[in-house]
Amino acid sequence: MTAFWSVQSPDYESDYEHSYINGSLEHPFGLPGIECDICGQTWGGIRILKYECLPELRGNKDVYEGWPIGREHHARLQQQVMRALNMRGEPFVALRPGDEFQPCFLDVPSRPQADFLWASLGSMVVSERIKETLLCLCPDEVAVCPVTLRKIGKRSANLPPPMPSTGEPEDIINEVPLLEDGAAAERYYEILVRNESGYPPGGTPVSICPGCKRPEIGKGREIRMQSEMWKGQAIFVLATTLYIIVTDDAKKAIEQLRPTNVVFLPI
Repeated sequence: MTAFWSVQSPDYESDYEHSYINGSLEHPFGLPGIECDICGQTWGGIRILKYECLPELRGNKDVYEGWPIGREHHARLQQQVMRALNMRGEPFVALRPGDEFQPCFLDVPSRPQADFLWASLGSMVVSERIKETLLCLCPDEVAVCPVTLRKIGKRSANLPPPMPSTGEPEDIINEVPLLEDGAAAERYYEILVRNESGYPPGGTPVSICPGCKRPEIGKGREIRMQSEMWKGQAIFVLATTLYIIVTDDAKKAIEQLRPTNVVFLPI
């Protein structure tokens, strides 16, 4: 029987350590949230797409500001984006409120050296060797996007994190010495997982808005992977969550590299 594992960050002593080691990944361009006139919900997801936001779209304030807009306005924007990207599909199905596009920019207060950086929800940032392993293991199950290193610290990631004057972990980047050229650091890649499992126990939507397609999940959902939910992929997302799951064979292939800054937890 196949075992399943959640790929996660290790426990850190503080939020300062987490921010110092992993930094943050920014996707400046994406679809805004939505104010739906049918279900009455204002919402937006955090799905990250492989598509690059084209220059003709980047000047649209709805694409770079992200403030929620009405449903009909959102549908027109999605159609404009799909035409520009030569995509086919139905609004709110092919694209969703909150979808983020490439490129992405990484800011890390220390000089990154780990195989995994937990700088973003919804994706993994990995080293060259982890990227190559995934492409050999399951090339059709992941999308690989280059990461632009924007603000990179000079100090070792193994040193204790400094305390910023504001007391906020995300402000460490503003008070540390930075490399003059981020390209001098190791290369990293954003890994986007293409597939999902079946719904977990209690996770089947009880309703779906006919306008914005927002699913309503009941309160009894369990964060648990069962064999009957598996669709055969080596790496996938647990449906209705952001958990990235790998099979036992995929876990063993990655662990052969003795990867850093990652743990595999049974799920």
